[in-house]
Amino acid sequence: MEWILKLRYTLWGPFTVVLIAATGLLLTLRARGVQFWCVGQLLRPSSTRRKDGITPFQALCTSLGGTLGVGNLAGVASALTLGGPGAVFWMLVAAFLGMATKYSELVLAVKYRIHTPEPLGGPMVYLSRGAGLPGLAKVFAICCVISALGTGAAAQGSAIAEALTPIVPLPRGLIALSVSLLLLPILRGGGKRIARASAVLVPIMTVSYLAVGGWVLVTHASEIPSALALIVSSAMEPLACGGGLIGLLTARTISDGFAKGIFSNEAGMGSAPIAHGSSDCESPCAEGILGAVEVFVDTCVVCLLTALVLLTTGAWQSGADGLTMTTRAFATVLGDAAPWFIGITVVFLAVSTVLGWSFYGLACLKWLGARPALLSLYPVGIVCSAALAGCVPLTALLLVTDISAACMSFPNLIGLWTLSGEVSAETRRFLARRE
Repeated sequence: MEWILKLRYTLWGPFTVVLIAATGLLLTLRARGVQFWCVGQLLRPSSTRRKDGITPFQALCTSLGGTLGVGNLAGVASALTLGGPGAVFWMLVAAFLGMATKYSELVLAVKYRIHTPEPLGGPMVYLSRGAGLPGLAKVFAICCVISALGTGAAAQGSAIAEALTPIVPLPRGLIALSVSLLLLPILRGGGKRIARASAVLVPIMTVSYLAVGGWVLVTHASEIPSALALIVSSAMEPLACGGGLIGLLTARTISDGFAKGIFSNEAGMGSAPIAHGSSDCESPCAEGILGAVEVFVDTCVVCLLTALVLLTTGAWQSGADGLTMTTRAFATVLGDAAPWFIGITVVFLAVSTVLGWSFYGLACLKWLGARPALLSLYPVGIVCSAALAGCVPLTALLLVTDISAACMSFPNLIGLWTLSGEVSAETRRFLARRE
């Protein structure tokens, strides 16, 4: 466990934090401050569409399904435990910059996608076709295939087991195996069946979680101002006591905020462009806007809601960690029903994440030229990974997901820097047409 923690903080050291922040700043300028105009453009009539891919809404739900997962509940609780309330502030900073990053990822995914015969896009495609870096593209694709087994399956299987163990009298491993087997028919149906299932699951689980979380905040409304003040004041502590800028960059508060932000909204990680690159939307920028809004919903709405629930109820100081901390917070209004609500919510979140990441892994395997036999066996591997991880503590797996996120992010960020000029040109033409 100690060596995993050391590797995690090595990968998420000052260099990674600076690289992600600098990429977000660069792309904010290249995308003409997309954070400020994306919602207004989203409400305007949509662009023309092809008929050979999934719909933009299905792409959005598949991508949100991959992002809205254990990171929004246990990940936020873990960030508070490791980095304190200040980690939430830096999570939001990462999200603000990440809106431009994910916008740019999706623009490039649609611009450089290929049709084989269905559309296929993502970092592996724009790294090879756009940036001229086929070797780096293969590195990304291989990392994504492996991450789908870890981040997308193992962490979710462990989360399901941890959430359902208090309410289901079965061993953890058997719980994870049972839920995973139910997913196999969907996973074996390919990308379009996964997208259709995500389009049903994601809206239901998002609305229900926000409704109950909002209820908790209403009952603790008097504590919200102090919770927000604590988030801001704790975020500034590394700057005051850690030796200026060096202390700020090396503080675990910053590291955990950025790492959990990336784990939650996946901006810069390169996973979401795979779903959106498979959509039938013709306009790269119109699809990119969905990515910017997606980051906002995931982090600035869902993750911030979770953080405020944990802070206003005092659950973050209970000594618990992960889902146990989140359950104690919701128990302040739900009482004995809290484990049931968290358990059901986690199952929905985890299932949608497994579906989303399976989509990513299968797309990368197709791009790598995998044989049909391997494509058929891969969903079985996803199920086995989720089932076996039911016996592994979730806290350890959350550290592994941070490592996985870093391995996928590095090649993708290189591609974004290389192709940032293309993002600027596409955005300029898009806004000119809209005006």
